[in-house]
Parts: sequence; C-alpha cells; structure tokens
Amino acid sequence: MGNKFIVTNFSYGTGPFLRTTNLALSFNEELKKAGREKMKIIVPLVYGERQRQAMAEEFGVREEIILDEKLGKFLLDNFYADSIYQESLKKWVENHKASSKKAREHLISTYGKNIEVELSRAPRIRYDICPAYYTSFAFISEILRRAGEEKEINLDKKLLQKGVEAAEWVERNYRMHAIAYPATFSYLEKYTPKYRTEILTPPIAPLPPENHDLIYPGIFVTITGIPGLERLYADAKRLGYKLYSNISDAVPESIRALPHVISNKNVLFQFARSGWSSIWISMIVGTPLVVPNFDPDDDPEIFFNNRSLEKLQLGVVFRGQSLEEILKDVPRVKKAYDKMNYEILNRWGTLDGNQYCAELFANDFLNI
Repeated sequence: MGNKFIVTNFSYGTGPFLRTTNLALSFNEELKKAGREKMKIIVPLVYGERQRQAMAEEFGVREEIILDEKLGKFLLDNFYADSIYQESLKKWVENHKASSKKAREHLISTYGKNIEVELSRAPRIRYDICPAYYTSFAFISEILRRAGEEKEINLDKKLLQKGVEAAEWVERNYRMHAIAYPATFSYLEKYTPKYRTEILTPPIAPLPPENHDLIYPGIFVTITGIPGLERLYADAKRLGYKLYSNISDAVPESIRALPHVISNKNVLFQFARSGWSSIWISMIVGTPLVVPNFDPDDDPEIFFNNRSLEKLQLGVVFRGQSLEEILKDVPRVKKAYDKMNYEILNRWGTLDGNQYCAELFANDFLNI
C-alpha cells in the first residue's frame, strides 16, 4: 500500500460513516483489479469511542483505515445532534463555508497532495481537494426545498431557503452523483434529475450477511431516545418476545446484539428511525421495519422517508398500535419487499449498490 489516500465525507449518524467506509474499501478492491495500488482511507472521527467501536465491529482491524479526529471536528460543527433540527440547520447555514475551508487546509497540511479521491454520502461540507463522487438517498437541497411546501414540517421558511443554497453549494461540484433506489423521493410518479451527472443506482450499501444464530424470537431495536415506546416494549414482554439492541443500556431489559442479527429468522421485525440504511437492510433480508411517526421538529428527511416507506409499503409507521396489530402487517410488508427486490434485480442485476457504485467511480477515476 502506497502513500496515496481516499478521503470520506459524510452526514450525521452511524450509517453514513460506515457506508462511506464500505464504499472506499470496495473502491480499493477495484483499483487492485486494475493493477493499481490500494490507497489508505481517511475517515473523519466524529463520534469518538462510539464510532471507533462501530468501525471495529463492522470492519475489524484494517491497517488502511485512518481515523482523523481533527477532520471529524469540522464535520461535527455542521451536524444535527442534540439540538432541535432548526437550530442545527441555522448552525450549518452559518458554518458550512468556514468549516469547508478549515477542512481543506487541514487535509493539505496533513496529507499534502497525496489525497486522490473523495467518496461522500450526503455531505454537509466540501473539501475541494481532488476528484469527488457523491452518493445519497436524495439531494439535501431538494429535501429542504420540498420541506417548505409541507405544513406538517415546523421549520422557518427563510431559513429553509438558506439551507437550500448551502446544500447546493456543497453538492454541485461532484464528478458523479449517485442517488439510490428506492429512497426518499421514490414515491413520486415523476422525478426529474437535478444534475446532469446524476445516476440512479441500487441501494448504496453492501449486502447484509445471513445470520443463523440460535436466538429467541424477538424484536431488534436500532433506535433510542424516542418516547412512547413503552407500550411496544410491554407488549413484547407480555407475548414472550425478547428485545435485542445494539445499545442495550437504552432499551429496557434488552439483550445486546449487532445489527447483523436482523436477518435472523427469529427477528420478527426491526424497529428503527427511517434512515435508508435501516430500510434497505430490512428490505433485502425480508425482516419488516417499523419506524416512529414523524416529529414536526425533526429532520425533514424523516418526513419524506416515512412517506416513501408508507406509499411503497416498505414498512409500518408506529402510531401507538399494539404489537398484535403490527404483526398483522408483516405479510403485506414482506410481499412488498419481494416485489421491490425483484424490480431492482431486473433493472440492475444486483441488489449491491455499494459494489455497483465502486465499479462506476473507479472506472471513471482510472480514466481521468
């Protein structure tokens, strides 16, 4: 391995830093197939020990991965975290250009001219340092623009417009823009590409591994901090089902397990916020997804994700219904998964959008 680098750039949450790392590792394999040296992978360290643990559980010890804490700080300054979404949007609008400049200066001073490629997932800042490739479930500019048209979303309209402008500034200068299907706006009957470099791809995530562990029937919870789940937990206990979670301390009486267990036949359904990593995992392995109802003060992406999920029948929105009611929806959701997986395979020949994008991006890069 030489002294050249891939740098990742991503949005908030666990999925984005994992999925961009997946993409970088697959990109490296494509370089190797072409007779080129693999590159080291710079991953911004945004979430400290929590991110280190998630990376170790997902990838093991990989000498090519470099966790860069200073770069992570520049991303974190623009992320949605503990505040309400409107406050984080205001902070991002104010910070994104300055943070982009600081990130670029840091990358140049630390790695010199050796950064060859940027791989991103719905980024909030830009590096402007090398050929760059964009992946997402939708353009953030389009989410914010449409949010201004929805009365259920509680956000200041002038601030939303500034957010649209910030998002367009970040997202426009990419060699290729890969938007996954299904995703945030897949429920629309007519969709017009935003950029001439835009391509539609299968779900941009690696295929989930099979899991045949001997576990008790139960529910996997990949979301915490959402109030109102007491009934769901009580119903599970009453019916003799177990609760599994990757953060067991936050889910009462749950057993710690990694998300890989979602594909297990004894997991009745996954409960998670409607991020596309969670939706795609459920869809591909056939374990139904249940998501919380949209909070008017939350990220508007979730509003549109929920709408897409319901219209495409890719899951169930939890509005306080009993566990028995949810389980009645399981056959309908599984049927919708089969239909969607068949459509994707028929169109692209694969469900693995991570590999699909790695091949496209590497081929383009190698021909620059």
